[in-house]
Amino acid sequence: MGDKPISFKDKDGNFVSAADVWNAEKLEELFNRLNPNRKLRLERERLAREQEKE
Repeated sequence: MGDKPISFKDKDGNFVSAADVWNAEKLEELFNRLNPNRKLRLERERLAREQEKE
């Protein structure tokens, strides 16, 4: 596992690193839940980029 800090247990009781537990999808979900305006801002920025390309 290298230098990853061990901080969670999996369903079998084995210790796993936080980097293995928190993948990009779970982090995105967490950030959007904690800051609902973030999702709206990201959508506005995506639409602005698409309009610039046209």
